[in-house]
Amino acid sequence: MLLTRRHLLLACGAAGAAALLPVAPASAISQPDDWPAWFRANPQHVAVVLDDGRGGRVSHRAHERQPLASAVKVVHLAAYAKAVETGLVRPDEKVRVGEWEQYYLGLDGGAHQASLRALGIPSANGVTADDPHRFVTLDDLAAVMIRYSDNAATDFLRYRLGDALIQATAARWPVLEVPEILGEVLNFILERRVDVQQYLHDPQLQLEVIGKFPHIPKTYEGQRPWARGTWSGTAAALNRAHRVMTDVPIARAHLEHGHEPPPGVVGIGFKGGSLPGIITVGFGVRWADGRIGSAAVLTEEVDEQWYGRAAELVALTRKALLEPAVLREFQVSLS
Repeated sequence: MLLTRRHLLLACGAAGAAALLPVAPASAISQPDDWPAWFRANPQHVAVVLDDGRGGRVSHRAHERQPLASAVKVVHLAAYAKAVETGLVRPDEKVRVGEWEQYYLGLDGGAHQASLRALGIPSANGVTADDPHRFVTLDDLAAVMIRYSDNAATDFLRYRLGDALIQATAARWPVLEVPEILGEVLNFILERRVDVQQYLHDPQLQLEVIGKFPHIPKTYEGQRPWARGTWSGTAAALNRAHRVMTDVPIARAHLEHGHEPPPGVVGIGFKGGSLPGIITVGFGVRWADGRIGSAAVLTEEVDEQWYGRAAELVALTRKALLEPAVLREFQVSLS
């Protein structure tokens, strides 16, 4: 049988759909639990910058590198916003679903399938779109990159915007490593670096990926060694990125979508991320009186039980920006 991209996506996507689960949204839980106890027990594995915009601030290991997971996608969003503002791209630019899905290779915890459902795109096989010739817009891809952490959308945007713009944007926060996520996944599968564009156009390399995919570690613990070596950055840089994005209308519209602000707040922007052993959180808050709050929390060496409570960490960080008593709890736990 002739190998096609559809065969490849189905072979790998179906096998890897349950791995590398993304962080659940903050709305998934109403009350944070005892993450401060985890901080006290693991101060060397957490990096925090939190500024509530009214004088309350927490800084712990702010300039120490830790893995970023999908929290790094705020940089891709900043590049997209710049491209739209300068006329390099249009938000309504049409993109064939097949062009987007060529960057999909599973291992995203079902993020791509969630994106298809949100955009109303049928998927009878439960992995990829039924019609690869159907169109979405570039802004649709920016949306699912942030809301569902779709890795394929992220890499397509990188390709469409160009590495030069991505790197120029990242240079504003130079300690944030901005990966080709498909390249990182291929490294995990093949145990060597390969060029993403070569992979997309080389049937022999694609067959090698199919052959090795069934043998990659499937468990949480089995994937942690790879995740430790993925792209990294600092809490200070991620915090600055979120703070800047509160003043970029295109970016903040995507970051704030679906996050209902409480009284006195006009917008709450969020992007988190996770890989086995890693949970990351980034927030920007716009108060009605003009104040700006922001936060970045990076954790590593998180065991599977605590990983399952990632949404509690998101909720705790959000509350710390909004409630001084919770911010003080952060300060005490990391003092």
